[in-house]
Amino acid sequence: MRGNYWSTRGSLSWVCKLIRFKKTLIVEQNREYVIHIREMLSGITDNIFFCLDGKEAVQLYDDHKPDLILVEAILPKLDGFAILEHIEKSGLTHVKIMLTSINQDIIIKKAFELGADYLFVKPYDRETFAKRICDVRDYKLYGGRRPPLSQAEDLRTQITNTLKEFGIPAKIKGYSYLREALLIACDNFSVLSSINKNIYKVLAARFDTTDKCVERNIRHAIETSANRGDIEAYYRYFGFSVDSNKGKPTNGEFIAAIADKILLQKG
Repeated sequence: MRGNYWSTRGSLSWVCKLIRFKKTLIVEQNREYVIHIREMLSGITDNIFFCLDGKEAVQLYDDHKPDLILVEAILPKLDGFAILEHIEKSGLTHVKIMLTSINQDIIIKKAFELGADYLFVKPYDRETFAKRICDVRDYKLYGGRRPPLSQAEDLRTQITNTLKEFGIPAKIKGYSYLREALLIACDNFSVLSSINKNIYKVLAARFDTTDKCVERNIRHAIETSANRGDIEAYYRYFGFSVDSNKGKPTNGEFIAAIADKILLQKG
């Protein structure tokens, strides 16, 4: 048999109690991500096939006709877009998920044009990954509009777009720390009154690192944004609250200003 295979029968998850996927195909060139995705999907699918390149993915798809396909945009031999085109030609109904580490409009637009039902940008959120796939499955089964984002997912998207506006690249560690810090701050704004004692410690535990490492990497992300981000964004968010001697917001000022604006927009 081509590719690699796992059976997950016996696993059960509350997110998909009624209808499980029979066969799932994961196409991802990073084996560690494959294992991570497998763990997140173990409760909603019976069988998982995976491969690391696009050419083998097409063969696996033709051999097994999976009802759930997760395919990375950038792959060796044949990219994810070509795979989506191949799947569309079959005329069969599947749940098709695009995976990418590149959060760019052109990638997102192309994926949906080629029939993708949803798109995940790395790093993946373990708490919502399987749930979102089940939401898409239910939408395809029962019709109607594409399932709306949950409140938590909508908040995460808003934070991601804001960090993008500030020019903070997703590949640096400080980006992930900042995004998580903003999620925490929006959920409990009072933690900002003692940011060094609370948020840094929580983030350090979540990312298996130290308080100092979190603080340093968030600082690096803010410094990076000051050099490559939208200057107008700084004026809109900080105005004259920024320390005139430093010319840049402190970690606490940066997180507090963005969280405050997001909460005001949410009403």
